[in-house]
Amino acid sequence: ANFCDAETKLAVQEIKRNYDKLFGNLKGTVSSSEKAAIWRSICDQVNSCYARTRDTEDLKKKWRDIRLRAKANEAKRQQEIVETGVSKTQHSEIEMMVMDTLHPVTIAGVGTMDTSMPRREGKPESIHQQEGRLQALLMKAYPKN
Repeated sequence: ANFCDAETKLAVQEIKRNYDKLFGNLKGTVSSSEKAAIWRSICDQVNSCYARTRDTEDLKKKWRDIRLRAKANEAKRQQEIVETGVSKTQHSEIEMMVMDTLHPVTIAGVGTMDTSMPRREGKPESIHQQEGRLQALLMKAYPKN
């Protein structure tokens, strides 16, 4: 079922607020029944504000879909920066909220050799070199104020 932007924004805000318990540093200390209760609580909040009735599976699927879209757009944006030095790809407000939960490695991948990355002295860059360059690009694109 389609979520309106306001439903999606509320869901993402609440998932982010509970992120550590659901997915982050605290996930190992939270029981599956506690996680289920968190998901139900988020679902109840979304349902109380909007006419549609969502279940927790709808909410989880929406979260996965948003994360995938945000990662894909960020990977595209990074590739444009590597290729041209600038990117025309923009994230939506909701995608920007989701980006706060993503580690750069989840976007670039681990243990892969990106053959599109520039070569130095005729050899492909190592994974560590690529990750360093990617980190530098991310710092440039998202400076900490």
